[in-house]
Amino acid sequence: MNIIKSILQSTAGRTIAGNYVSLLFIQAANILLPLLLLPYLVRTLGTEKYGLILLAQAFCTILYVFVEFGFNLSATRRISIAKDNANQKAAIFSAVMGVKFLLVIVVAIVYTAIIFMFPRFQLEWEVYALSYGVVIGQALFPDWFFQGIEKMQFIAILNVLAKVIFTALIFFFVISVQDYTLVPLYTSIGYIIAGLISFIISLKYVKIKKPSKVLMKELMIESKSIFVSNIAARLFNSANIFIVGIVAGDSIAGIYGSFEKIFIASKSFFGPLMQAIFPWLSKQDAVKQRSNIVKLTPIMLLLAAIYTVTVLLFGDVILDFLFNDSAINDYVLAFKILSVGTVFAAANMVMLSLYFPAVGDYITRMNILFVGGVFNVIFAFILVSFWPIYGIVIAVITTEFLLAALAWFYFNKRKNIEVHGA
Repeated sequence: MNIIKSILQSTAGRTIAGNYVSLLFIQAANILLPLLLLPYLVRTLGTEKYGLILLAQAFCTILYVFVEFGFNLSATRRISIAKDNANQKAAIFSAVMGVKFLLVIVVAIVYTAIIFMFPRFQLEWEVYALSYGVVIGQALFPDWFFQGIEKMQFIAILNVLAKVIFTALIFFFVISVQDYTLVPLYTSIGYIIAGLISFIISLKYVKIKKPSKVLMKELMIESKSIFVSNIAARLFNSANIFIVGIVAGDSIAGIYGSFEKIFIASKSFFGPLMQAIFPWLSKQDAVKQRSNIVKLTPIMLLLAAIYTVTVLLFGDVILDFLFNDSAINDYVLAFKILSVGTVFAAANMVMLSLYFPAVGDYITRMNILFVGGVFNVIFAFILVSFWPIYGIVIAVITTEFLLAALAWFYFNKRKNIEVHGA
């Protein structure tokens, strides 16, 4: 716990603490509001229609990676370094938003072609089309900018606003299975409103200018390895529901998706701490970066272990309380097994989401995530074909372990190189 004490005693540390509280507030909303919606949607729509909505959301989550293009890390790092230079900030901000605007259009065209090319998607084209509004809203939301200037409270407030809007709309207007298309519509409305407001607020801290084509190209080249990493990460984090839905059907996707929502919620608790520390860690020398990572890891593992033990002991109670659905409760063992993956996730996230980006080693991060993503997709397709729910759970846990093993291997390898170089 000494790392937390030492951070809090400094001025920068108090900024980190404030940002951490803001980001923790986001994650609380990210966790609690979906958990409120989760049982309501399962009961109102049934696992089949709920699975369809999750499938469309997973599709759009993958698409957003192409719009984000790695700027979540590269642009954040650039803004944090150029924090006190108004001209550089304006140039970076304008270039990133310019690239995102173009990518939103290109991705939308490709997405539309895919929807109407395959009968599986064309049959429910309204759900897939309406879900794309989330991509537009996220593209408008310059969270990378607010993180770079260490004003995370705006991210917190506006993220919560988005979720409150669509949660309230869904509770009030989605009252039967016939209303299922309203779920992606209201979700998109919430994200677009939050995105527009956040963009307007960002203009208080930066002037927008004509995007530089040279800088746009430079940023895309710089972000290329992060982009590939993020695609690989999405192949692991978001493609699983997609795989289950395609191979086993919407109902099974709805059951697994219910478990995955809770699993992702458990991993989300680590996000605020890493996001708050990232700008601070990026400015430190190599020795301090490594030392602080080593001190932070046991804290992450302890939090993960507490969650895992809780689910192993009370998984039946948790599922019964949230869903009270026999189809979901029948797979309580799979839910408990999946919780073990949180420990492995904590071990790899501290490296892949914090250390390697902070030191600017995007290539190593890309290689690890690419291997993990490809492994997950292949392994998941094979296992889901035989054991839909248990197969995907085994694939997830195995991939989390593989990512942790590779990340720590390269962390230690990097240490040896640094020592040898010194």
